Amino acid sequence: MEDSAYRQDCEALRTTWNDRIACADGPLPGSVLDPLVTPQGWCGHVQLAEGQRAGTVIDAVSDIAKAYDLPDGSIVVRTMAEHRQVFIWGYTTKSGADYHLSWPHPVLDGSEFVDIKRQSNGTTLLDLVQLTTWARAHKESWDAIRAGREMDVQQFVRRLGRLRAGIVDILTRAKPQQIRELLMRVGLDRASLPNDLAEALNYPHDRDPTIPIPR
Repeated sequence: MEDSAYRQDCEALRTTWNDRIACADGPLPGSVLDPLVTPQGWCGHVQLAEGQRAGTVIDAVSDIAKAYDLPDGSIVVRTMAEHRQVFIWGYTTKSGADYHLSWPHPVLDGSEFVDIKRQSNGTTLLDLVQLTTWARAHKESWDAIRAGREMDVQQFVRRLGRLRAGIVDILTRAKPQQIRELLMRVGLDRASLPNDLAEALNYPHDRDPTIPIPR
């Protein structure tokens, strides 16, 4: 059966890698790319050759972008547990890579602290401590902006994005009341949270919410 256009596009990505990147005089000779086409460009797993490391790939990102006719700064590389493997994304726009790099990390997916006693189904005490730390950092930035003090907007966005990701992830394993009370103890008001999260947490509208009484 004739290969689909998608398979042909994937094969074209592999061929370009072999001809321009993995060739004898290329930046990563002997490496192997297993690519997939995405709506924003492509991505793939790279098996490195002997003597190559993630840093070798990072040093080659300009060559990779040029080989695939992509803008400088459009390649993202992530290391993997195996030191001779990396995962790579090639975006058709530099903004795509910039957005990717702005994703909040690390996430609270319940797998980081499996050896710590859980406070509720799927939630660890360290999860809650980490979320509290992120909430306090966001409050610091929020208070600075509200007070008119000098504040790096990028830092504010990064802290808000990190807190948002933490809340979204931990809500899959914790009750909204638990997270709402945590944020209220930190001192965050409703205006400091995105509307959808405030609604999901049933966050109070009062300017100075009542701190829950410990039970």
